[in-house]
Amino acid sequence: MNDKTKTLSELFRRNFPAAVREEATVERILSDPENRVFFALAPAGETAGAAVLYQNTIVLLAVDRPFRKRGYGEELLRKCEEAAKAAGYKKITVGAGAGDYLTPGVPVDRQIYPEKLREERLDPRLSGEAADFFLKRGYRHAWPDANCFDMHLSWDEFPAPEHGIGESWDGVTYRFALPSDMPRIRLCTDDIEENFTPYYMNPALYDGSGSQCVLLAEEDREVAGCVIVSLETEGQGLGSVGCTSVRHKSRGRHIATRMILIGTAFLRGKGMKSAFLGYTYSGLDRLYGHAGYRISSYYLMAEKELGGANA
Repeated sequence: MNDKTKTLSELFRRNFPAAVREEATVERILSDPENRVFFALAPAGETAGAAVLYQNTIVLLAVDRPFRKRGYGEELLRKCEEAAKAAGYKKITVGAGAGDYLTPGVPVDRQIYPEKLREERLDPRLSGEAADFFLKRGYRHAWPDANCFDMHLSWDEFPAPEHGIGESWDGVTYRFALPSDMPRIRLCTDDIEENFTPYYMNPALYDGSGSQCVLLAEEDREVAGCVIVSLETEGQGLGSVGCTSVRHKSRGRHIATRMILIGTAFLRGKGMKSAFLGYTYSGLDRLYGHAGYRISSYYLMAEKELGGANA
């Protein structure tokens, strides 16, 4: 890791303590040669803050607490907006957008879109300060009718499933997928969420060579549903069950909930300290909530119109 990437990484960790992102991922994102990096320097020459722009997405904008409310953040934001506009973009986004992300959006300690969601267990390190900064400067929540959030699970709230891997539950068998299952898994994901299909087409999910695998629900030789189970891809001792997919004709039979329960029980059996679901949205709070997951962080999916020439 070079000195610039190290400085940016340390700035990110200090100012986003609730963010769940594995260190190698942080380093890769912050060292991308296509990034535009802007630093704000205090009078004594020390780094007060920095911003990282990738195309028209602000990957990082952070000012250390001792230097806040002195105009550094506004200066960094202005530079990002000017650079994006000069490149011809019509709008600028914060978090997820043109490339990979450090956080999906701007972390915040409250719902951005008002709605009734399941029980929260918000990280106490969150605040509304960063979201308010962007909202006051013309940014808006890009999701018109939903919230974006992370979820965490504490093992003392986990209801162990009645059945496990390799067992049948109401006529549906839950097992780990083999390479030969990939074509049938594609039929399942294409049926419900084509955006998930590329994630499931990674051969490493099926050959045991990596830290992720696919748990599927099988009935009458068809894949009724599938989830990706991950071990420590976002940090030591942290597991995840995500990209949940159930075919339309198999819905209403608790297959998704049971896959999540069985997959999460697998994580527990592997010694994971906790389970995590990142960058998710309204509706999944109920699905994962049945397995004990609770909303831990909300995000302002911030964007602003710039008036350039490109999308």
